[in-house]
Amino acid sequence: MLILKQFTTLVATTCIELLVQSVNAALPDPRWGHAAVLLRNNLYIYGGKVGLTREADLNDTSQNSNQLLMLNVSDSFSVSDPGWMTRFVGPNVAYHTLSIGGSQNELLVLYGGEYANSTDEQILENPLFYYNTLNSSSVWDNAGLSLGTPRMSHTAVTKLDKSINYFFGGIPNVSNSLISSQVQFQDLFKLDTKNNLWSLQSTDPNTPSGRFHHTATILSDGKMYVIGGYSKDELVDMSQIYVYDTINAKWDVQTAGGKLPTARRAHVAVGTHDGKVIIHGGVNINYNVLYGDVAVLDTTQSQFVWSIKETKGAVPPARYSHTATMVGTNMLIAFGYLANDVSDNNIYVLDTTTFTWKENYTPNNLDYTNTIPHSGVSQEPSSSKAGTIAGSVIGVISFFLLIGGLFLFYRRRKRNAFYAAPYSSTGEQPSNQDKSKKFSISSGSTAVEELPRLSMSSGLAVPMAGTSKNGAHGKDYSTILEERMMDSDVQQSNFLIVPKSPLRVTNPDNN
Repeated sequence: MLILKQFTTLVATTCIELLVQSVNAALPDPRWGHAAVLLRNNLYIYGGKVGLTREADLNDTSQNSNQLLMLNVSDSFSVSDPGWMTRFVGPNVAYHTLSIGGSQNELLVLYGGEYANSTDEQILENPLFYYNTLNSSSVWDNAGLSLGTPRMSHTAVTKLDKSINYFFGGIPNVSNSLISSQVQFQDLFKLDTKNNLWSLQSTDPNTPSGRFHHTATILSDGKMYVIGGYSKDELVDMSQIYVYDTINAKWDVQTAGGKLPTARRAHVAVGTHDGKVIIHGGVNINYNVLYGDVAVLDTTQSQFVWSIKETKGAVPPARYSHTATMVGTNMLIAFGYLANDVSDNNIYVLDTTTFTWKENYTPNNLDYTNTIPHSGVSQEPSSSKAGTIAGSVIGVISFFLLIGGLFLFYRRRKRNAFYAAPYSSTGEQPSNQDKSKKFSISSGSTAVEELPRLSMSSGLAVPMAGTSKNGAHGKDYSTILEERMMDSDVQQSNFLIVPKSPLRVTNPDNN
């Protein structure tokens, strides 16, 4: 039955891939502020700011995207022509997170972010959606949970063996970036995706300060490592590594030694199978210095140690607001915002065994990043689906031949045997009964509808002067924001209000 279950899952996944291939694009539009995650043997990328230059964004022509991209990473491909599969469906969003969950980690989990359409109160109140990759329905299910204050520029990780997500930090989802950056969340939420349960984790003396534009990476030891970002009114020192133990539900802080990378924000990070965290890119506090270096944090030492890696091959341009995904022993960098006020639509492959940038992707050690929950089911690393399918078919045929033989043996002994009551096992997997709301936009469309970018609005939005029915006249932004925070679900949120900052937050290209 185990082989049959694996074969059924494989067939279902293959069918979904074939359906998604109905729209195939060589290279997607340039973007930044998107989110990426590995699920089984596919890299999924969703949303982001779609545009090319800063000038375009200042003229309000850049759009929050609802594009779902998929790339098969079990096969080799050229970095210049990876063979993206794409569809447009779901909310238009940027600066969100994308993680995985479900009974077999088959769900994409989208949380938070900046939404282009502020009139949809359903999104602002419940910005948590599930997308079943084994289902061809092309819809995102609203989880229907009360999540606390809507946020963006936060982080998310998945504890694979339990299908549990952890969300940390971020800033409020409001239209004015200067106001938004003054409130920095330090709360940690836990989402049980098998049972659709959401809970706020307790704080302790080692809980990090509120922050955003940081990274969070979970390793096989069940610990989440929080690195860098922007906190209060400055960048976080890269020697300060905050560690959350998901097993004991406790925070710790470590001081890392070695050659420290420069403090930064909007960088990316991945975890390796042998206890290391690799970071790439980022930007300084004023967005005028971009980084393209690769640094490695070794967490296996008694004291954490940083090292700066000299990479070989064609080094990609420095960038920020991009994504990095660990696929076996390859780190896949996707898109991002570059110097000279341009965004990128390319991907880059770093072989972390040699720290060489590759022109062609070759799957290596995919078992290291197997996303199927640990339940005695292993996924063999392979660079070809044909071999996997053939092996599964042979296994299924052997299984039914064995059953047939046992049945014939049973018939021969029928007269001297007794009948037992049939055993019935439902084998039902946990399901989310609350997911009654669907979100679908132009399913199957091949183009994003050009819409003007609307101002954001939420329960935290600051009213404009002259329109205040809440007594906003004569009050500064900080006072209004504090009042709105008091009206929000503050019992589920820990946050810090800091002085006004001229920093760009919602868009890397605002002045």
